[in-house]
Amino acid sequence: MIRALSLVLLTWGTSASAQALTVRSGEHEGYTRLVVQVPSGTGWMLDPVENGARLSIGIDNATFNTAAVFDRLSGNRLQSLQQAGPGAALEMTFGCDCVATAFLHRQTMVVIDIAPGQGTPASDPVEPEALPRTASIPAQKPLPTDIPATELALPLLQLNQRNFEEQLASRILQSADREVVDLELAGVGSRESSSFGPLRSSEKLVPNLRLSSVLDEVSGLGNLAVPQIDSKPECITDSELGFGTWSGARSFSEDVAELRVGLFQEFDRVDQAYAMDLAKLYTYFGFGVEAHQALSLLSETSVEQRRLAAIASVMDGLPAPTPNPLAGQQRCDGAAALWALLSEGKLQSDAHVKAIERSFGRLPWHLRQHLGPDIAEMFVSAGRLEASRRILRAVERILEDEPADVTFAQAKIADAAGDSDTAETLLTEVISAPDAATDAPLALARLIEKRWSDRGTVSPRDLDLAASYARELRKSELGPMLARAHALAMALSQDFTGALAGFEDVSDSDEWQRTRDQVFQLLAERADDITFLRHVMELKDRRRNALAVETAVSMAERLADLGFSAQAYALANRPQDRERSRDRARLRAKAALMDNRPRQALLEIADDSSDTAQELRAQAMMQTQDFDAVARALQAGGKHEMADRYNWLAGSGGADEERSNTFTDLSRIRTSLIKPVARQPDKPLSDAAMLIQDSTIARAQITEMLETVRAIDPN
Repeated sequence: MIRALSLVLLTWGTSASAQALTVRSGEHEGYTRLVVQVPSGTGWMLDPVENGARLSIGIDNATFNTAAVFDRLSGNRLQSLQQAGPGAALEMTFGCDCVATAFLHRQTMVVIDIAPGQGTPASDPVEPEALPRTASIPAQKPLPTDIPATELALPLLQLNQRNFEEQLASRILQSADREVVDLELAGVGSRESSSFGPLRSSEKLVPNLRLSSVLDEVSGLGNLAVPQIDSKPECITDSELGFGTWSGARSFSEDVAELRVGLFQEFDRVDQAYAMDLAKLYTYFGFGVEAHQALSLLSETSVEQRRLAAIASVMDGLPAPTPNPLAGQQRCDGAAALWALLSEGKLQSDAHVKAIERSFGRLPWHLRQHLGPDIAEMFVSAGRLEASRRILRAVERILEDEPADVTFAQAKIADAAGDSDTAETLLTEVISAPDAATDAPLALARLIEKRWSDRGTVSPRDLDLAASYARELRKSELGPMLARAHALAMALSQDFTGALAGFEDVSDSDEWQRTRDQVFQLLAERADDITFLRHVMELKDRRRNALAVETAVSMAERLADLGFSAQAYALANRPQDRERSRDRARLRAKAALMDNRPRQALLEIADDSSDTAQELRAQAMMQTQDFDAVARALQAGGKHEMADRYNWLAGSGGADEERSNTFTDLSRIRTSLIKPVARQPDKPLSDAAMLIQDSTIARAQITEMLETVRAIDPN
């Protein structure tokens, strides 16, 4: 059951008339906030109910205006808001295991925070019926808006001193975690130091703590680090943007000719209206650079001009101006969501996908063909595969022949959906397409990356093509990416010398480091021993320490298999590594065993109970000649026959009687041989006969034991 913390703050004032109470909302990281505006001195109460909470307001016939609450919410913490009728409580239903807490801000705002968690019942619950109505209570002086610390009197809210201190500290820390308040401790200086004690009016308090809340900014106070409750920008409507009106019914050439003729007036003065219309026309037909040139003729910068510049940048793949006037618009239900997506280059979590698709379908055909593949790729990156397919289908319906960029986008969708064969086929089509332009080298780089992920190989044709692209486009923006693709293609083709030579004069960027890790992983997996050792031993300490954990572990495993314990231990014992701690500990234990340090090996795998660790533990016990411990370790690892062998070597009877193998048979023979003979001293003849019989059996068992041992080791 979801429980909320009951918080009752009853303040008294003059009677208030019935009215509609506006409810505002805000979505924050970790919690959802509701704010109810109430008259000063109004009584209120928040009670927990199953799967929600109930807010009661002390105003007769009060109604809650919740029309705009869900417009600004993107999470699922608040599921619904209902009021049975005027004067009834506001019923909140949660969509998560959440807790609702509330407080009164500046006597006029009831603030409710809904956050994940489990609540505890209040110590002194108040029945909902006990809530006073402001119309039927005597007027009292309300609490002041700002209460000085020196005037606080205890007990407060029916709490004793200790409870008040604990709740105050808990609220401050909770609010700091939620970024509702900022804590700024004073610097070290000369002031009286004492533990937090009771608040008395006679003490002179030295302020070393400043509290600021997001609600202060709502009331007009600045200098806060946290945003306002309504921090998201207002949505730009379609009529305000007016993209569909940027081109008339005439052809592009006729409109351009007319606008360019009227652009300059007498004395070469620029007609501002003509310049703006010309920029809109260029943008509508996808000429972003030309639109920017027209905008540069304007003498003043307006909001409309900044939005137009951002959309014009989208047309030619240029970065949006800073600050981006379309930022935060992806959540809107209009064309602004589409242009915000294209200008930001990434689908946001609160994006209105249906609005983006609807706005895309209203674009002219030339913009759908131009922008469709880019939008589909953004949807793929965000995991919205079905939406990306719908975008591409909308593009394909207006095309007679499928261009390379559409095929490239389809390959990305197939790859994201796990259809490896289809993705490879489509990438190959893009590489071979005559109209691919820049899509062909991009598709080749993606194909090489896919071959590495699948641990496949690269054909000689693709390798030569990668070398040609890397050489041809070395001075372009695609140059570094194609150089990395060429190095990875050589590694996939077993040319590790050529691949590693490409890293000698390159930067230490994250992209180059990732490709270097990929090549070294292939080196550890595929290279012959001589090639592997030559390149690894030549690796400098700086390059070795920059390797990713996955790469270092792969190389250490290969070095350990080849018997290079010191080098394997160094790669498995890098202080900066935090991932794959168990694998690195096993490698260190294996290296320690190779150096005849069994105690160190046992320390490395002390808390590891895996099968591999049990084998290493058994090897360490072998080096210490503790055969009983070896047998126990092998038994725990499921290697029963080997455990029986070491039980036999240890001379213990730990073998399972139900199992039958060479070593259990030897153990049983040994047990029979060392069994004492029952003597009969009072019957000499019978005793002699028994001795002869036992000796015959013993000789037969010794012969069987020798033959069994000889079968194990003929030498």
